[in-house]
Amino acid sequence: MNLKRIEYLLQVAELGSFSRAAAVLGITQPSLGRQVQKLEEECAVRLLYRHGRGVALTPDGEKFIARVQPLLSQLRQVAADMRASREQVAGEVAVGMPPTTVSFLGQALFHMVRQQFPGIRLNVVEGYSGHIHEWLQDARLDLAVLHHARRSHHIRLEPLADIRLALICAPHAAPCEHQAHTEIDFEQLARVPLLLSSRQHGLRRTLEQTAQQQGFRLNVAYEVDSLRITKDIIAAGLAHTVLGPSAVREELQTERLVAFPLRNPEIHTRLMLASASQRPYTEATRQVAHCIKTIIERLMEHDCGEIGLQRASPFSLHELPDNP
Repeated sequence: MNLKRIEYLLQVAELGSFSRAAAVLGITQPSLGRQVQKLEEECAVRLLYRHGRGVALTPDGEKFIARVQPLLSQLRQVAADMRASREQVAGEVAVGMPPTTVSFLGQALFHMVRQQFPGIRLNVVEGYSGHIHEWLQDARLDLAVLHHARRSHHIRLEPLADIRLALICAPHAAPCEHQAHTEIDFEQLARVPLLLSSRQHGLRRTLEQTAQQQGFRLNVAYEVDSLRITKDIIAAGLAHTVLGPSAVREELQTERLVAFPLRNPEIHTRLMLASASQRPYTEATRQVAHCIKTIIERLMEHDCGEIGLQRASPFSLHELPDNP
């Protein structure tokens, strides 16, 4: 039985008029009449009758209201209890994110946590994956979103999503003519000067391991651990870099930069949710972790290629490189 129709009936019965009830409910009078009629058809009895001053409940209508009102009160109490339980969740949760993730996850996370758990004080710390990994090991963070985290006794890991990587460059420095979704072979990275993060970071390790498997070395001309400086150098045409499209979404939209997804092989960076085993896993931490997973899931459902998120493939912790 449709609860909304029951609420409509209660409003009509209380006000004694379809027109007044429609105005209060913000719907048209014919639409309100159809919903009440459908409820009567479900019950197979007449619930209202019209008289000179408006409408009133029939005897069957009075019996119906007497039966459903306690049920509605219980449902309202369930909702109130759920809200109260959320408001009681309190505490500070420190979350580390790399710059490439803050751009599409940071604001959404603040909004969801503030809306659903006003008692949680959220602290987002930005840094590259290698630095965040050290902060987790030192128990300075509760949670983190990392690229290809390294295995450690002090860090719990859970896959969130995979991001397909692309060669990013200025339009005038592109290795070939650029069109929408133009792909290039991974081996072409050996022929262009690259700007990458330092070796302690997950994305750099992923690229170098793949290049080694393909039998060549990357031509790393610059090492920069700053996304803003990276964008400026690439836009100037001094080098190329490899990132997920999400990291430079605004620059791609304005055509300041262009992206060539890599193929042969396709390269993905794994986005992982990490938690510090040396810090207590509080209810506030658990709820923030759930918010992160919910946002990532929604982004994957609605992504049209701008972010490049894909569902994470199964993995084993034994496949991850050990902590040096």
